[in-house]
Amino acid sequence: MSGMSPRYFSRLFTAEVSLSPAKAVERLRVDAARAALESGAVSVQQAVSACGFGDSERVGRSFLRVLGAPPSALKRRVLRR
Repeated sequence: MSGMSPRYFSRLFTAEVSLSPAKAVERLRVDAARAALESGAVSVQQAVSACGFGDSERVGRSFLRVLGAPPSALKRRVLRR
């Protein structure tokens, strides 16, 4: 962070990206897990584990917040294709 305090970094990041650093990381993880699920090559558990989610409760909340649906609904939609 090159001499920046965490608070100042967070302020600058939020001003540039319009998301807090934590929300940006959450969105990147959800997007990566969504892409893995849409490829159909992995299970829900494999996808969310590979993207850094620690537990199923956190995954569900993140998917609902970012995509409006749980990961299992996304996987079911992919399997119907």
